[in-house]
Amino acid sequence: MHQEQKELLQELYETYQKALRLAALSRNVPECEIDDIIQDTFVALMDKYGDEFPGWNMAQRKGMLMKILRNRCNDYFRRLKRHGEVSIDEKDSSTEAEILQREIEKDVSNGVIEEEEFRRIRETILSMTPALREVAILHMIEGRPREQVCQILNISDATCRMRISRIRRLIMKMLKD
Repeated sequence: MHQEQKELLQELYETYQKALRLAALSRNVPECEIDDIIQDTFVALMDKYGDEFPGWNMAQRKGMLMKILRNRCNDYFRRLKRHGEVSIDEKDSSTEAEILQREIEKDVSNGVIEEEEFRRIRETILSMTPALREVAILHMIEGRPREQVCQILNISDATCRMRISRIRRLIMKMLKD
């Protein structure tokens, strides 16, 4: 592995490991397994896209990591189902097979809902004024910090906060409709 790739992998890990941890927890992966799944996620990213992903933007990187993590979580539950292991989680006495079934059903329905919501959010952002659209793309899609958005667009922090608030209101209104 080249030094540049090592540095990029370290940066990716520091940036996204918390989000990946939360995503794994939301999928009911036991805490003792989360670190292994996250590590597998980064290894899979390097194995599959090692030379390609340095040119990706932040949204593409995060999206691919989340997709790989979801697959690793599903693999984990499939392995448990195959071996007939039972959950020892006190909050949920379901077997891992039942949990997997719920997750698969949720994944399928979420995929359809997420695609529809994504399309509607994208249309809403594209229909915004250029000033709002620039902030939405930089802050909400690319995930840049507000301070960086202010520097790029040469606007004050108060203006940026106001635009973010307006964007959120527009998106929330669209999602309620």
